[in-house]
Amino acid sequence: MIFLVMSYSKENFPKISSERNIAATVLVFTMFAILFFAMLALFIGIPLSIQLEHNSIISNSEMIFNLIYFPILLWGLWALYKSYNRQKLKKIILISVDQYGIHYHQYDGIVNSILYKELEHSTEHYVSDIDRKIGTKYSPGYIFGFKDGKQIPIHFSKADNGMTYIPKNKYNLIGHFLNGVTLFCPQIKISQAVYADYFINPDTFEFNKRAQIITYLLVFLFVLIILVAVDLFTKYTSGFSILF
Repeated sequence: MIFLVMSYSKENFPKISSERNIAATVLVFTMFAILFFAMLALFIGIPLSIQLEHNSIISNSEMIFNLIYFPILLWGLWALYKSYNRQKLKKIILISVDQYGIHYHQYDGIVNSILYKELEHSTEHYVSDIDRKIGTKYSPGYIFGFKDGKQIPIHFSKADNGMTYIPKNKYNLIGHFLNGVTLFCPQIKISQAVYADYFINPDTFEFNKRAQIITYLLVFLFVLIILVAVDLFTKYTSGFSILF
């Protein structure tokens, strides 16, 4: 694994590439597979369970329904499979950062890039040229810049429709990209929130793993304290405990 231990100059700025996090990727694909087969079981099981309730014989109308429903279901699964194969060609298999920008290498051999020289100044008030979008329960947060007068996301991992790509050196890629922006496109201003949110030292562009661990532990302890406080309040006011 490549670790950034210094702030590079234009003359010695190297290319670094992502290293796939196998464990996290397998976990995501496993969850996706479980969800898929659970949905498939529902689509198959619910009609059959209704028809076979109380060991009843399938009626003519139910037989006609099955002859229509299950071929449509099979056609839908086939269409989903074909769509996945088409989308798989655009699947990200590698992310690299060099002196030109960040590059997304696809399964089909095409490389899409966001170049430092293409980045522009922010067109929005109170938003830096390079800033971050805060994540929600529906979508993860991400870094973005501006190109052709509008926001463009700058992803360092991908989690799209069962084609997840999660690098284990994601934060090193972020630090290296920010370093490249300051070197090759110094007029672009980077929000301090980007450095803080991704635990990047703004002077050396190193990823501070220790700060990340401490932050996550503090968040965990804070949530735990809140849960215990709610439990004690419930126990005092209602006489029963939620946690214990």
